[in-house]
Amino acid sequence: MKTTGILFLILLFVPFLSMAGDIYGTIKGDDGKPLINQVVQITQNDNVMASAKTDANGYFTVTIKEVGKFKLEVVGYKDADFEVFSSNKSTRYNLLMNKAGEKWILKSL
Repeated sequence: MKTTGILFLILLFVPFLSMAGDIYGTIKGDDGKPLINQVVQITQNDNVMASAKTDANGYFTVTIKEVGKFKLEVVGYKDADFEVFSSNKSTRYNLLMNKAGEKWILKSL
């Protein structure tokens, strides 16, 4: 009976252990100014998992329910994407976006 109770508690809490945290941070242009009111999408295999808009300071926060590797994209800027990871904790990314030729590039600050 004791083993059954322990097994029940483990099964009850497993979904909470697999929940991921937030992906958050800032996005700035190559001039150092924040990107304001830009839509940020988190995608996986071309599926949009979540999205948010940057605020007046270029700050964004997106909650992802799954743990794993994703792509952060800035909508409206061709090729502006950055590989991000969601874990059981919140993860911060401070990014800089600049243009190289015809492509937009996101990189870590």
